[in-house]
Amino acid sequence: MTIPKVCLTGGDGIGWALDEDVRLTRKALEGRVEFTAVEACEVLHSVWWEPLLSLAPADLSAKRIACHMSGEPFRYLGLPRHRHVVSAVDCWITQTTQATRQCAAIGLPHTYIPYTTDVESFYRLPVADEGIQALLREWKIPEKRYLIGSFHRDSAGFDLSIPKKVKGPDILAEIALALHRRGCPVHFVLAGPRRHWIRRRLDQWKVPYTFVGETTTDDDYSKNMLPRKTLNLLYNLLDLYLVTSRSEGGPRSLMEAASTRCKILSTPVGLADDLLDPACIYASPIEAVSLIEQDIADNRLAGTVRAHYDRVMTHHRPETIGPLFDDLYKSLLAKPAPRKCIEAAPTPDARPVSTPTFVQRVRSVWRDDRFKVGLWHKFFAPPYGGGNQFMLALRNALRSRGITVVENQLREDVDVYLLNSIHFDVERFLAFTQRHRLRAVHRIDGPIHLIRGFDREKDELCFELNKRFAMATVLQSTWTYLRIAEMSYHPVKPVIIRNAVDPSVFHPHGRVPFDPGRKTRLIATSWSNNARKGGPIYKWLEERLDWDRFEFTFVGNVSVPFSRIKTIPAVPSEELAGILRQHDIYITASQNDPCSNAVIEALACGLPVLYRNDGGHPELVGYGGLPFADQEEILPQLDRIAADYEMFQRLISLPTMDEVAGAYLTLLKEAAAS
Repeated sequence: MTIPKVCLTGGDGIGWALDEDVRLTRKALEGRVEFTAVEACEVLHSVWWEPLLSLAPADLSAKRIACHMSGEPFRYLGLPRHRHVVSAVDCWITQTTQATRQCAAIGLPHTYIPYTTDVESFYRLPVADEGIQALLREWKIPEKRYLIGSFHRDSAGFDLSIPKKVKGPDILAEIALALHRRGCPVHFVLAGPRRHWIRRRLDQWKVPYTFVGETTTDDDYSKNMLPRKTLNLLYNLLDLYLVTSRSEGGPRSLMEAASTRCKILSTPVGLADDLLDPACIYASPIEAVSLIEQDIADNRLAGTVRAHYDRVMTHHRPETIGPLFDDLYKSLLAKPAPRKCIEAAPTPDARPVSTPTFVQRVRSVWRDDRFKVGLWHKFFAPPYGGGNQFMLALRNALRSRGITVVENQLREDVDVYLLNSIHFDVERFLAFTQRHRLRAVHRIDGPIHLIRGFDREKDELCFELNKRFAMATVLQSTWTYLRIAEMSYHPVKPVIIRNAVDPSVFHPHGRVPFDPGRKTRLIATSWSNNARKGGPIYKWLEERLDWDRFEFTFVGNVSVPFSRIKTIPAVPSEELAGILRQHDIYITASQNDPCSNAVIEALACGLPVLYRNDGGHPELVGYGGLPFADQEEILPQLDRIAADYEMFQRLISLPTMDEVAGAYLTLLKEAAAS
């Protein structure tokens, strides 16, 4: 029988998770395929999408391409470069049920083949094992403390003083601080490279920990990449392994810890739902603290470790997934190999190429001082709606980068246009396009009819404009993408770029400090008076709020009259920001809100947010607040935020306007070069 010729690639050569994926995938494929170079293969099998961008067109032509979805699909939608590989991959290999659901939701071809781990390297050792005892002695790790481990690299590679927020080192630090302040007998065990930020934060807060590695201020990849044998010893000496990530493909540490029968707690990321008992998954740092306190008291998590181990042994070993790869290759090779090509933008300092390729065309427009963007949006002076506020801030951010920006003009010297949904003179624009060819990026919000409760025809117009003119599409949230997909429309080359605000206006500097000794100051805002913006919920809250403990201010327009809530008419942005900084907690009860600028403004001013668990709110707020599913949850959740106010405030995490403008600019320049 002929076996498939496969080129297995995609590692990053640093000995971390991707290289481990290559090693274990190769082990699963041994004897099932013929490993070849890329030139001779029938199937190009990559464990990571990024290396596909550097392949020559000849390497892709007539190849079937399978690629592991090594991270969360929804997060990859926010990476502009990722969209270039989407159409070239014939099948995405989803390694968790979370990734499988997300690929199905956004319409990517996929098959489920679980992650694997090396159970020969990670296994249970007796407590008295000499290797464990030697490690405890060498690093002076206190045996009589409750030992909590974290082995993720979680400082940003480009600046080791900055936390890598996707890995949640700030969440880890908050859990550690809360346990320490409550007098819990905990000691943290850190390992792995790039732990600079978390070490500094635990030092600052005087939380006891041990770093198993060489302490250095420079990049320590080569110094602190621990061998599997040492990691196995570390898992075995822990009482608990803790995952605090905001988004993950795996992480592999979940399988490794489970293989050693170490207790685990995790945020609801990646493999967590597949591998862990629901009691081991936490939704907020406060919940994690409570679970750890309970386990210290009665060892209740010990009852979960056997099931975790059994799941690894049943589903997550290389030998169990080999047949699944057989089925994948058979399916791919049963179809003709499509001709394909990946076009990707270079970095600004990319070297010239000898022929006028896409890369060269992008380079020709890379200089900001020569680039001209046409914004199509009907601008209004504030106060006005959130979309208008964002477009004003984006215009200013582009100009601050030296970009020439023109508004609602059709000119031959404009390199590329940015169309804001349908919020511009569509008829004039369409008339111009009949006589001129143009390049455009389309920003879509909504769906409009879900926000307003009517105007479905405006969504249809938006989709028609997108299909006709977009070379790329900006969506403000995953929620928007999913609702649009439910309407059976798939935007052109979508990228999720969330809104941001003008940092010179909306910022926390000079805000009134939170004081538990006074009334807690609540605030809500809205430009629209549509009932879906939350007016009836605020009225319900007004009738039940303990006015001896709380104050409540509403700024803007609302659908119902208030008797006790202080109401202020809509005000300009600078005045609104000042009012926000005088309050403590922001409340939003809006429905079907894709990417609320009002919420972002409040977060930017340092206010934790209590939000209706709907629309794009969970994506924006993250761990900087709490949700409510129904009205009865509002008051208890308010109390929880007030009780740990500083923690929620420190966990506010927003993209900057400069980062957002940079993402837009990447799309605009690529469109101009197309």
